[in-house]
This record gives sequence, structure tokens and C-alpha cells, in this order.
Amino acid sequence: MAYELLRKIAGAALPMTLSSQADIEDLRILRDAGYVKADLPSQGAPASAVVTALTPLGHTAMRYFGGG
Repeated sequence: MAYELLRKIAGAALPMTLSSQADIEDLRILRDAGYVKADLPSQGAPASAVVTALTPLGHTAMRYFGGG
């Protein structure tokens, strides 16, 4: 789930590279919601994604959902 990935990102050193297709799709949701800044591969392309930042909105979401 996307919020589990958000918690993982919040607790990790950035930049963070993700290569799992499921993680990349969850990351796409988080980026589109404005919670993270990330460089994503083209949809459907096998590659990796890089999370570069947790946004202020992402930090707020973590406080709201009890993750930080």
C-alpha cells in the first residue's frame, strides 16, 4: 500500500532507489498526491525510480497517519 511506502521513505536516507514494479506504482500515487518528489520511469517501462524528497505535505501526512 502507498502509505506503507510513505512510512518507509520517511524513515530512510534520501535519495532512495526503488526497483519493484509494485513500489514504483505506489510511488507514482505518492508523487501524484504531492507527498514526495521522485524521478519515475515511463509507465510500463522496466526500470527503477528515485525518491529525492519527502515534501512538506508528505511530512504532514506522516503526522496525520501516525508515522512521524
